[in-house]
Amino acid sequence: MRPLAASNSSNVKSFSFKSRIPPSSNHSPGSAPLRRSNSAGGSDGVPGRVRVAVRLRPRNAEESVADADFADCVELQPELKRLKLRKNNWDSETYEFDEVLTEFASQKRVYEVVAKPVVESVLDGYNGTVMAYGQTGTGKTFTLGRLGEEDTSARGIMVRSMEEILANVSLETDSVSVSYLQLYMESIQDLLDPANDNISIVEDPKTGDVSLPGATHVEVRDERDFMELLRTGEAHRIAANTKLNTESSRSHAILMVHVKRSVLGAEDVIPSETDKSSHFAKPPKPLVRKSKLVLVDLAGSERVHKSGSEGHMLEEAKSINLSLSALGKCINALAENSAHVPVRDSKLTRLLRDSFGGTARTSLIVTIGPSPRHRGETTSTILFGQR
Repeated sequence: MRPLAASNSSNVKSFSFKSRIPPSSNHSPGSAPLRRSNSAGGSDGVPGRVRVAVRLRPRNAEESVADADFADCVELQPELKRLKLRKNNWDSETYEFDEVLTEFASQKRVYEVVAKPVVESVLDGYNGTVMAYGQTGTGKTFTLGRLGEEDTSARGIMVRSMEEILANVSLETDSVSVSYLQLYMESIQDLLDPANDNISIVEDPKTGDVSLPGATHVEVRDERDFMELLRTGEAHRIAANTKLNTESSRSHAILMVHVKRSVLGAEDVIPSETDKSSHFAKPPKPLVRKSKLVLVDLAGSERVHKSGSEGHMLEEAKSINLSLSALGKCINALAENSAHVPVRDSKLTRLLRDSFGGTARTSLIVTIGPSPRHRGETTSTILFGQR
């Protein structure tokens, strides 16, 4: 996917590496904006397509010192839902997303634009997926899995999603259960039972539903139960040191929330006063409507040569990049309304088979950092979100 347009010195005259460019919608002469495939600007999660948001992390302490004399490598234009990637002192490229979230965006705002439409769809009986993708250290886990135990405003998408689900179900007639897994080196492991480290994927040939026999399912009845499950799972998640981050996630973490709701059958209606006295009146038939929310904290997407990985860690990095590549192909197929989505190319995409495409709603949030030293990784992340 090409960028919207490449800006040149004729329309960025005020550019300085020490200052931000004021938001502008100008384009190079003769160039027309190219929109991302199937981008329905006002759509809140159209079934079958992937809605993409980008979130910028603020500078950290190390970057504030090391990059003090340089501007950020990106400039956000949230009101236009655009992002400018600065290639050098005079050239930039512009990209468009469904949502552009600045470094000042609150966790609540991120949830509302990225995950809330998907969660509401799950409550209506459809499957849905929310994924976070980006270079290690750009805020994927903060965005998705932050517990916010001391500061509730810092809570991430996982906790906020469960809050909304629990607030909208009846625990007397409905049920909510959770599985927490990690995909590590193409092996599915149970984060709630570490001894269960080789879970298989079973796909129903008729319905396409995906199940994981043997995976732990824990019923959740309140927020406290859920927070404890998240803490247990994170304690078991594999992490390895790289030069990019001392706690670089080397696995994809996958939280599955299964929702079962009791509803009236489609043929059942509330009887009128006349019908109530008729022998034709039937009591409502209780039906169980099942749906699934999948929240995926994808492994760091850094390049193999830059991560400093060797030996086994190099194999980890290659496995991660292969699964991310397979996921990218699926997202691209969905964006192009392709009749064939290559879900069988990796265990990650097989795992997500029944949770994106079709009637499912999917959101992807790509996280980026501001440092010009990581422009290459930032570019790769942005291009992934443009598929």
